This record gives sequence, C-alpha cells and structure tokens, in this order.
Amino acid sequence: MYAKLISLFCLFIFSCSLYSAENKALVPIHEWQTNNGVRVLWVPLTEQPIVDIQLMLHAGSAEDGAAFGLANLTANLLDEGTAKLSADKIAENFDNVSALYNAAAGRDATILNLRSLSKADYLNPALQNLASVINEPRFPQQAVIRVKNETVQAIASDEQSPDGIATRAFYKALYGAHPYAHSPLGDKNTIQTIQRSDIEHFYKQYYNAANAVLVIVGDVDEAKVHIIAQQLVGHLPHGQKAAALPTPTSLTTAKNITVPFPTTQTSIRTGTLGITYNDPDFYALAVGNYIFGGGSLTSRLFQNVREKQGLTYSIKSAFVPLQVQGPFAIGLQTQNSTRTQALQTVNTTLTDFIDKGPSQSELVAAQKNIIGSFPLALSGNDNICAAVARIAFYDLPLDYLDQYRNHIAAVTVEDINKAIAAHLKGKHFVTIVVTQEDKVKYG
Repeated sequence: MYAKLISLFCLFIFSCSLYSAENKALVPIHEWQTNNGVRVLWVPLTEQPIVDIQLMLHAGSAEDGAAFGLANLTANLLDEGTAKLSADKIAENFDNVSALYNAAAGRDATILNLRSLSKADYLNPALQNLASVINEPRFPQQAVIRVKNETVQAIASDEQSPDGIATRAFYKALYGAHPYAHSPLGDKNTIQTIQRSDIEHFYKQYYNAANAVLVIVGDVDEAKVHIIAQQLVGHLPHGQKAAALPTPTSLTTAKNITVPFPTTQTSIRTGTLGITYNDPDFYALAVGNYIFGGGSLTSRLFQNVREKQGLTYSIKSAFVPLQVQGPFAIGLQTQNSTRTQALQTVNTTLTDFIDKGPSQSELVAAQKNIIGSFPLALSGNDNICAAVARIAFYDLPLDYLDQYRNHIAAVTVEDINKAIAAHLKGKHFVTIVVTQEDKVKYG
C-alpha cells in the first residue's frame, strides 16, 4: 500500500505540468456547474476515440466515523444492483461495450472511473449504466454480506504482509484519533458491525452535488459533455458538503514501535506529518524530496542505503499531500540481520539533509529530471483525467498544470532549506519496524 501511495503521488506530481514550446496550455480545461451545483471540468482530446470520466466525492474513509471501512464498502456496493439492474446485468452492460468501470474509497475521497470508446453506440450505453450506478444503487442484502466477507478477507491478507502491517501501524501511530489513522479498508471488527442501513445512510449523506466534482476527458464535444454531466450527476440532491476535517495533532514525542512477524525481510516505515496540496512550500518540498528520496536511482537515500551498502532493493521517501496534513514517509525493506544498520543509515542521511540541504548541482539535476519527465506521465487520457480531478477536488488553480514547471524551475537551494527546516527539523518521527524478533530489538 505504501508503494501505491508513492506511485499515486509521483504520478500526480509528474502530471501536474505540461507545456508546449510556446508555454501554452496543452491541457485546455473548461469549467462550469450543473444546475444542482456539481463542478464539472472538461478537457477535449480527439487524438484517440476514448472518453475517460472520473467522479470524485468528499466521501472518503475520513468520513467513516467509528464504522471503519464504511466508505469503501459503499463504493464497492454501488454496482451490486440498482433500481432496475442486477449486478450481473450491470457487469454485462459494461462488458458489451468494452467499457471499464471501477470505484474505491481513499482517505479523502471516493472515486468512480469510467473509460469508454467515444462512438455513440459504445458510449451511450456505458453512460446509461454508470448513471444508474451513481443515482440508483439499492445495496442488496446478499451483496452486502458477500462484499463484507470479501473485505474481511482482503484485510486478513493485508495483515499477512509485512508492508501492509507496517503501513497500517504507521498511520495509526502518526494520526492517533484522527480520521486518517485507520485504513480505508477498515478493520475486521468494524466491518462485521456495519449494516445495510449504515451504507444507505452514508450514501444519502455524502453522494450529493455539494460533495461532487466531475471530470470528462477525451473525444467528445461540448454539447455532448453537458448532456453527460446532466445524465450522470444532474439529478443528485443538492445536499451538504462534508465538514472540514480536523487538523492532525503533531507528535509530542518520538514513537519507535517493533511489530513481531515471522518474516525474513524487515519492513520499515518512518516519518512525520507533512503537507496539504495547498501548502506554500509544496514546490520546494517536491524538489527537495526528489533529491533526498524521491528520485528512484539518484536520491541520497538510494545512494547511501542501496548503492553504497546494498541494504535494500528499493527505498523511497514522499510527502503525500491530502486535505489536511498528509504524511511524510520513508519506506524500505531489508534483511532482518541488517535492519539496525539500514535504519541508522536512513536516520543519518535524513539528519544530514535537514542540517545541510542539497547542493546546487543536485538542485539543477532534480529540476531537469522533474521537468523533463512530465510529458510522459500525461500520455493517456486517464492520467490527464486523474490530474484534473485532483485540481478540482483540492481547489487548485485551473492553470496549475501550466504553471507547475515554472514553479519547479524557480525553486532555490535556500527555498528547500527553509521548507525542510519548517517541516522536518526538530519534528518527532514515528518509526515502525515489522520483523522476525530474535535477540535484537528496536525501540
């Protein structure tokens, strides 16, 4: 799961800047609102006969309350039957027109995705099917029981993975009583207590126009886009937007936790509170983290832990921005026999970076690599759709894609040093070590 978070963060960072030689936008974003208030963003792209649609709702696991896993269960049950369609018929309808649908809940949002061919014979049936899923789910009791059991099995599988255990423990230790503390999957005990009525109530409370943003990208004209928006979300109730999340509480002391687990590979997570998408230090930290641990083969962590000592196959660090402070996290696996050495090297590398910062040559190389890599990440409509949806969901400026490269190029060594000092210097860290315990103990 940690690797997935890193991949999603890197994908968004890479996708947040695309320029032509004349510095004109290559991702023209058009915006309006439906009559019931849903914000809609449309990007016309006609190179391929494909339409990608993403609906993001303020209905993530942070809204679970005490029923951990409720948001994810609701998302997974949307296509299990509607007022007029069975689950089998919904799946058949998508398959018949080669459309791809999926839904899942993260900490901040529930996300529904549809990919369809743009020809009317394919697109229109897919849209009709999706509209039914969004607006008319009925959450059949037998499906609720089955999906709950499948979720419990998924949690059990996660709890048999050292990486999964480390990630769950890291969020719990870092966030305490905050809504980000629990996994979006929930836990086995709370899943079993969730009833169909809870799912229906969650859907009615959060699946509304005030909580929704809709993004449409691809081979479709403006007239059709307005029809699509009305069909998919124009009938959602106005509703109320989810309340602002509380600010996480900073750690008052370091937490070093060893989790015993029968494994030959120790999984380590260490980190502290990070930033939001709108943090003024976002760009400086994006470049600084690339130098420290985000660059896959060139970062200081990779060089010191992997190249010089061979203590791990892969190591990454990332600021994972969310609505409120997401984590700054470092993750790696190493042999049980080298866990102490690996962790000491990580801590030494981090302390040195906080104290001394990057060199000018590291800064120039990082900026070149980040800027040069952006176009590759927007090679598909789906990547563009995800990037634009995040712009809408996190209330970023519409020219975010166009200005990102300039912001990255403007970062200085001094900017990075100030940002790193503000966000990491003197901060208490959570460190999770999932390992086969023997005579050596940590923490």
